[in-house]
Amino acid sequence: MYKNSIIDWSLIVGIGIAWGASFMFTKVAAPAVGPITLVFYRLLIASLVLAPVFIRKKHLINLKNDWSAILFLSFFNASIPFFLFSEAALDLNAGTMSVLNGTTPLFSFVISLVWLKLSSNWIQLTGILIGMVGLIIFIGYESLEFALLPIIFCLIASFFYAFSSNFIFRIKDIDSSYLATIILVVATFFVFPFIFLEEGINLNHSANVLTSIGLLGSLCTGLAYMGFVVLIKRAGPVRASTVVLIVPLTGMMWANIFLEEVITASMLGGCFLILLGVGLVNFFQEELEP
Repeated sequence: MYKNSIIDWSLIVGIGIAWGASFMFTKVAAPAVGPITLVFYRLLIASLVLAPVFIRKKHLINLKNDWSAILFLSFFNASIPFFLFSEAALDLNAGTMSVLNGTTPLFSFVISLVWLKLSSNWIQLTGILIGMVGLIIFIGYESLEFALLPIIFCLIASFFYAFSSNFIFRIKDIDSSYLATIILVVATFFVFPFIFLEEGINLNHSANVLTSIGLLGSLCTGLAYMGFVVLIKRAGPVRASTVVLIVPLTGMMWANIFLEEVITASMLGGCFLILLGVGLVNFFQEELEP
């Protein structure tokens, strides 16, 4: 039990740090290559990193039995959320996006309650309310780049992440590493035709942009996404979503260090309330086996 806890918390911290950096890389790369093209690049790089290691012949033989689940997750846990966050990056700063993504555990809790029939209590309800107040405080100050439509995009993407996490938890007969990899591979093929709505494949960009794309695809998408699927299988959708607790802090940290974005007292206060609220939701819940 203790060993499993160490593994789970190592995954939570590692994924949180990687995803916190992803908003910074998206902010750098999306204006240069376009949001759709950036989604394609990150999916392609992630697929090239993971597929040779985690896809085997036995998986492809059974692909037809898993096709509906893989297609669903390719849309709603990869392609669409990636695009929504990339589009939002054109108007929102990295810290704002990282905190909006912090609503994912709140969505995950509600979906788990309704769908997986998890028990609830007043501590969890209090946590949700505290998290919502923190979110309002964080996004309501002039120091943030407030734009209604991009914020809605981020919230929709977070909801899709939460729903997909619950969906993944219910899939017990598909290997975690293979599932994460094949989702990214299928999503790559889905997104590819749409890149021609922008400039298409063009590598004539600055080293800063290319480095951001490379790290976003390999580390923040490939390795972190695989780790997240493994974490969902191990700990369940709601506990796995605690990874997002780390994201607002690391997102603001990376953005402050490399993008020189200002961290204000109100941002820290709002972030603290979000972390407190989501922590109450997750740490006082019992997972239900599907």
